[in-house]
Amino acid sequence: MRLKFLNKTIPHKRFDYSPMYYDERKERLKEKREHYNKLHNGEITEEERREFFKDNLRSEWSRTNYRGKQVRSSNFRIVLLIALILALGYFIFNGIDEVDTVVNKIW
Repeated sequence: MRLKFLNKTIPHKRFDYSPMYYDERKERLKEKREHYNKLHNGEITEEERREFFKDNLRSEWSRTNYRGKQVRSSNFRIVLLIALILALGYFIFNGIDEVDTVVNKIW
């Protein structure tokens, strides 16, 4: 007696999925090419020109904001490292005994 229903395996499922990747930089370049082609051919309207100008201005603002944040964090790290180096230099030249007096003054 064969018990086929106990030995039955389920076949694997196949999917027809092809992943699509979105490249924002490539999309922006494509839009800029279209814009400049229209501009060169004289097919651009005043409204399209203004919209393109606004988009360029927004992207510049966002880049400057990002750059400003990076510069501030970099400057903060530099000041922190300089303070640490000065403190270590102070303790090296004045000796380790001075550490207790400085810590007591701080606390």
